Amino acid sequence: MIGICLEALVISVGLGYKYHIYRQERDDYNTLLIEELQKNEKLKDQLNEKLSEKVEHYKLSEIEALYEKQINELKLTSLLSQMNPHFIFNALNSIKLYIINNESKLAARYLNKFSKLIRKILEASNTKEISLQEELETMDLYMTIENIRFSNEIDFQIKVDEKVSLETIKVPPLLLQPFLENALWHGLSSKKKDKKIVLSIDKKEMNFIQFTIEDNGIGRESSARIKSEKSINRKSIGIALTKDRLTNFVKGSQKNYSINYTDLKDENENPLGTKVVVKIPLL
Repeated sequence: MIGICLEALVISVGLGYKYHIYRQERDDYNTLLIEELQKNEKLKDQLNEKLSEKVEHYKLSEIEALYEKQINELKLTSLLSQMNPHFIFNALNSIKLYIINNESKLAARYLNKFSKLIRKILEASNTKEISLQEELETMDLYMTIENIRFSNEIDFQIKVDEKVSLETIKVPPLLLQPFLENALWHGLSSKKKDKKIVLSIDKKEMNFIQFTIEDNGIGRESSARIKSEKSINRKSIGIALTKDRLTNFVKGSQKNYSINYTDLKDENENPLGTKVVVKIPLL
């Protein structure tokens, strides 16, 4: 019994000492934390004072311009996130079919291209402009993935005039995607065969770059008629968002952008497709 009592006493003393050490460490930590918070408060006050002094030196118009710039950058990020959400779902479903059909090489190839496309889209969401070379690479990937759903029937070509410098010219990211999407789904989706889209880049004027998207689809009139007959319509918001982005892109410039549509027809007024010309100033 004496041994048990002594053992309990030793354990109690040990626990008491350990608790004392713990409380001491806790108090020291709390004291240190309070000191750091006080330092942070002083630092915050100093920064606020400096910021107030700096703001006083700005004119009201400069403050408004800075605020508007930040809003436009946030708006751009929001716009870039609006890319058709059905695209990702449908693209993955198309790739899944290759896996189901034991076409592993094709599945791996398209999955690799799909991952590159998604990475480029995510990178584009953090910047206001990219090189024309990057934009064309992204569009080529986009068309490759979309073409899976058309059984690779679409002949997509990119033609670049030799006067155009792809590395130096800057454009808004994903500028061309909504126009290509419209050519696919409104122009070619209802056509049976011989499906073509040609993207041409020219510099026909000194301070402008011109993009021409031409398809040999059913035309806008037939497309509108088919769309009106469907019980469920695809709501296309891409073009409207692109116009907003272009407005933001050319802000501050004396030159403006333009978007023009032409219904292509033969001598008998039969539809031969649609041509879209997008012209933006070189900044």
